[in-house]
Amino acid sequence: MNEHDKLFKEIESVKENAADLICSTFPSDILVELDIDTLTLDNNSYVDDNLNEHFADLVYFCKNRNGNNSVAISLLFEHKSSKPKNEYLQLLRYMINIWSYQEKNKLDLSVVIPVIFYHGNKKWKVKTFKEKFIGISNNFYRFIPDFSYILTDIFRYDDELIKNKLFKRKFNRVLALLFKYAYNEKQLKEKLYDILVELKDYIDDETDSQRVISILAYVLLTTGISSETVNNTLCLISDKGGKIVMTTGMKLIEKGKLEGKLEGINEGITKGKAETAIAMIKESIPLEMISRCTGLTEEEIASIK
Repeated sequence: MNEHDKLFKEIESVKENAADLICSTFPSDILVELDIDTLTLDNNSYVDDNLNEHFADLVYFCKNRNGNNSVAISLLFEHKSSKPKNEYLQLLRYMINIWSYQEKNKLDLSVVIPVIFYHGNKKWKVKTFKEKFIGISNNFYRFIPDFSYILTDIFRYDDELIKNKLFKRKFNRVLALLFKYAYNEKQLKEKLYDILVELKDYIDDETDSQRVISILAYVLLTTGISSETVNNTLCLISDKGGKIVMTTGMKLIEKGKLEGKLEGINEGITKGKAETAIAMIKESIPLEMISRCTGLTEEEIASIK
């Protein structure tokens, strides 16, 4: 799982963020059918080895307003910068994975709504599955699976739309803007203040600090933007902003980033990673974050701990 996947799952595993994403991007005729207040996160992942090349997933179940049947809303994050060659085959495989699990566990089958969250800079044009079959008789269409998916192509949204109309939750705004400029470091650096200013209330009140740190770590770990630049940006946003980057935890993230770049060059890197992991453990930084910064597996970190 890459850094984009990890941040997406961390933010959208919060029910309120997922509800905001759904309410902001679903067609109105589908939205009125769903009881969003009943959203429940499914701890299972239905991405198999064949699907892992493209997707990371989060699955929420909610009730249908017109009955007791549950609806599975699959938030699929497309972590490549280009559209897959045939998304319908991948989605069909994914839906079958969910239904196979339900059948195996003697559960009622759920309607599955696939939602693809895409942040590549190449245009994604949605076509029907039937359009893949060229020159066939209409009589044969009955044998072709007919289903749809919801596409959220974040690159096509204007910044002001993202910030002022599309999302109500600030973490969703930051996530969308970071992903929109993920493949353009120059623009991301220029827009960093406008993006991170959305976190001002969380920084001032020192709430949800772990998710704030995860967002800052994402910037440090996926770009060449320095901790000094991030620090200067946060200082412009809040008097408390600079303290976050200057904490031991963020210094260790920067150190882990450097060690990751040196991996394979310096023979003593394993020792360096272990030392960084130990320091991060002492700061009560979560295992997953330590793993992201050092490249060590959670099992290796646990053994160090």
